[in-house]
Amino acid sequence: MTTMEAVRDRILSHSLGLVSARGLSALSIGDLARDMELSRSALLAHFADREALQIGVIEKAATLFVHDVVEAATAAAAGEARLRALFGRWLAWSRSPRLTGGCPFVHASAESDALPPGVRGKLEDFMTGWSDALKASIDDAKAAGQLTADTDADQLVFELYGLYLSHHFWHWSMKDRMAQERTQRAFERLLAASRG
Repeated sequence: MTTMEAVRDRILSHSLGLVSARGLSALSIGDLARDMELSRSALLAHFADREALQIGVIEKAATLFVHDVVEAATAAAAGEARLRALFGRWLAWSRSPRLTGGCPFVHASAESDALPPGVRGKLEDFMTGWSDALKASIDDAKAAGQLTADTDADQLVFELYGLYLSHHFWHWSMKDRMAQERTQRAFERLLAASRG
């Protein structure tokens, strides 16, 4: 990694921590330059404007998410085992030490109407890809007879998002130490209902 690449990565890592706590709208070139003790021009050498920085943070978060969640879950067998691995790693991702205030995608989604079109598009692309990965595991579980053939993959993904958002709220906003356990129990009930 070159010095320029290392500086860029350091900027994105620091920005990701801010976004996970306060959202993409909290990013400011001037504030970030002060926080990191960089000149504004040094920061602008890596990101031409705030929108480019926001896109960079989404791309950084997506790269980490794919590594920590999607790729890590491929060790599990296709079908229900992989769906369990994806969901478990998704919950763990939201509590990652590098995310000082929770899932950056949750915060970014909450403010998506106020984001520039390019940033919103990048966020939507990621969310669609993640939903597709969950649906693929559900379809594999159906094909293997682990879930009923009439299981509605879109509905199940919708409900999984509901569990994730509930976990995020109770863990981060309410500081509930039981959030993970409660979410896991709800997940088990959801799977049981999908087995018929």
